[in-house]
Amino acid sequence: MSQGLFTGMIVLFWVAEALFGALVVYWFLTQGFDSDADTAAGGPVELEDKSETLRSLGMWAAFFGAIILGIVVGA
Repeated sequence: MSQGLFTGMIVLFWVAEALFGALVVYWFLTQGFDSDADTAAGGPVELEDKSETLRSLGMWAAFFGAIILGIVVGA
């Protein structure tokens, strides 16, 4: 493996880490920090909009795509 390819692998790793961190922050900002008691007392929760679900799935797909790309490039 050349030095340039190794450097590219390191960059892809840090990009994947940043994407995962952004996903965690996104989840906490959109889901909130409510306790279980508050959630249970609040009654049924409305389902999120279909576009939000698709955006979330897209973020997951991009995250795993970055990991797979890193594996393929490193092989």
